Amino acid sequence: MKRVLILGGTSDARALASSVSDLPNYEVIYSLAGKTRKPGLPACEVRTGGFGGAEGLAAYLAEASIDLVVDATHPFAQTMASHAADACLVANTARVKFCRPAWPSDELGWISVKTYQEAAAKLSALGDRVFLSIGTKDLDAFSALADKWFLIRAVEQPALPIPLINHALLLERGPFDAAHDRTIMVTYQIDVLVSKNSGGTPVGKIQAAHHLNIPIIMIEQPGMPAG
Repeated sequence: MKRVLILGGTSDARALASSVSDLPNYEVIYSLAGKTRKPGLPACEVRTGGFGGAEGLAAYLAEASIDLVVDATHPFAQTMASHAADACLVANTARVKFCRPAWPSDELGWISVKTYQEAAAKLSALGDRVFLSIGTKDLDAFSALADKWFLIRAVEQPALPIPLINHALLLERGPFDAAHDRTIMVTYQIDVLVSKNSGGTPVGKIQAAHHLNIPIIMIEQPGMPAG
């Protein structure tokens, strides 16, 4: 029996965990950070909470006799990806990194940037009412833009105050289709979209912005950790 640890938190990870669980001779443990109160869960053993960094994860891999780690975390979960790579090296455990293909800019058209700070710098010439669709973790990069108004969308209320002077918080859980996000953009008079290139099937906000001729600033996926 092969024991597989799937580092999850995405719809792709849930689907993968369910599929591997159905295979003979595989025992799956699905790991979540535990930051979302009501996450979707696959039909297998679920572990919730952190490991204590790369060192803690390496110890867990040895204690739990894990044969394979599948890192299916979000493309922007750089810290977890780095910890997984380091831990597997220390524990001599095989690792597979599940990668969503990024959305191709030559087909959809947008302004590509590498960092949140670069995205903030681009906003000055593009619009005043910003749909900042990047989650709530990295909003500090935009806190100096006191002349902009931001729409923030999140699954649940953030634990910390939002560090933006002018903003509205929209709590809703996706997936969202193009019609839904067109309505959001029209209702809030959005004139620029900032998004992360999460990859996979192009989502409603991208299609909606193109339909409304709203410029898009796209933060591209970071590189993968070595190993």
